[in-house]
Amino acid sequence: MALNLSLAVHPYAWTQPLRDGRVEPEGVNLSAVNYPNPVRFSRMVRDLEFDACELSMGTYLATRRDVDRFPFTAIPVFPFRKFRHAYMYVREGAGIDSVADLSGARVGIVNWQTTTGIWQRGTLADRHGLDLGSVEWVAGGSEIVDIDVPERFDVEYVGHQGSTIGLLEDMIERGEIDAIFHPVDAGIENARRLFDDAKGVEQTYYRETGIFPIMHAIVVRDDVLAEHPWVVQPLYDAFERAKEIGLTALERPRELPLVWADVYADEQRAVLGEDPWEYGLTDDNVTAVETLAGYARDQGVAAERYDADDLFATDHLDTDYYA
Repeated sequence: MALNLSLAVHPYAWTQPLRDGRVEPEGVNLSAVNYPNPVRFSRMVRDLEFDACELSMGTYLATRRDVDRFPFTAIPVFPFRKFRHAYMYVREGAGIDSVADLSGARVGIVNWQTTTGIWQRGTLADRHGLDLGSVEWVAGGSEIVDIDVPERFDVEYVGHQGSTIGLLEDMIERGEIDAIFHPVDAGIENARRLFDDAKGVEQTYYRETGIFPIMHAIVVRDDVLAEHPWVVQPLYDAFERAKEIGLTALERPRELPLVWADVYADEQRAVLGEDPWEYGLTDDNVTAVETLAGYARDQGVAAERYDADDLFATDHLDTDYYA
């Protein structure tokens, strides 16, 4: 008899085959649902509502300090990645023309543990020399997992979880903050990107680091893993097959709603290779995970600088997939 599992995951092109039944994990009857960020995260963290769930890596790292309270473990499936340089916006007239000008500025963020912000702050400190303690951080939303932000960081909380984006955008339009580190393309009328050539900066970042930033991972409840440890392999395999189907869209760029889809597809392959969305604990993924974990520790989100091997359930995963 197949194991019944609920899965909360966004319907990306590379996960949709799991939702519509084109891909079925062997031995598993999968029931897929979707809730928006951060609702999905909160429902998993607070209520363990799903057997498996797409979870923010920042939130996951925050939960590792108390695994009894948060009894779930990630598998090395990363359904969402995003370069983050293009999502840093500065208000016109704020006098911010470079990263150095952020010192002393008021910068809006979703919350302190959001993966977007961890990557953005860590990258600016690590690669551009920004003293994160010199910035006034304005969090538009509450934390999903309680954390103690180190005293060296100036963080003001001005809203609650449901108010985050709209509140910050209103604040920048009124001139109450100087910048927003956004999770999505903002399109704010009186703001521009911190990096004018954001795509070029991101491509240089990738060439120099090999990092395509990991944003989310799939977590599985520990009681499921304890009772059915074999389930890791079929889940991993199913996500891999779904991703392969999703990537076939790049072989038919005329079907994509992009004017220069062929050019974009060729450029992506030239920079990132055939499968930049790779799963498993490959060398590049370990680098990305451990870089994020280091940033999270430096910023007080994570309790320690976790090794990738300590964060993922791989005992029952074929080593060919992650060696």
